[in-house]
Amino acid sequence: MGFLDKVGKTAAAAAGKAGNKAGELLEVGKLKAQIASQKQDISSLKKEIGDYCYSMFDGEELGTLDNDKIKDLCLKIAVANAAIAELENRIEAAKDEHDARDGINSAQD
Repeated sequence: MGFLDKVGKTAAAAAGKAGNKAGELLEVGKLKAQIASQKQDISSLKKEIGDYCYSMFDGEELGTLDNDKIKDLCLKIAVANAAIAELENRIEAAKDEHDARDGINSAQD
């Protein structure tokens, strides 16, 4: 009976350790989720700061921006926005050209 008692105690100890480890992992998981949530909040706030700074450059508070580094970055955004607008115009022109060719081809059929 001593052997079975020893096996039972060992199994109970192992189960206790497994339970403790599971609890630890659960707590770590919760803490990591809270960290991820805080990081997401920080990212949102940084985006809000960026939007505000850009509005001082090119928006409702035009001309109130007084920081050369931020002005430089805003200029780069303005250049990228202009490039996007040009590319979108080219897309529309390509679609119009394609539609015109389809119209000619349909009329010839």
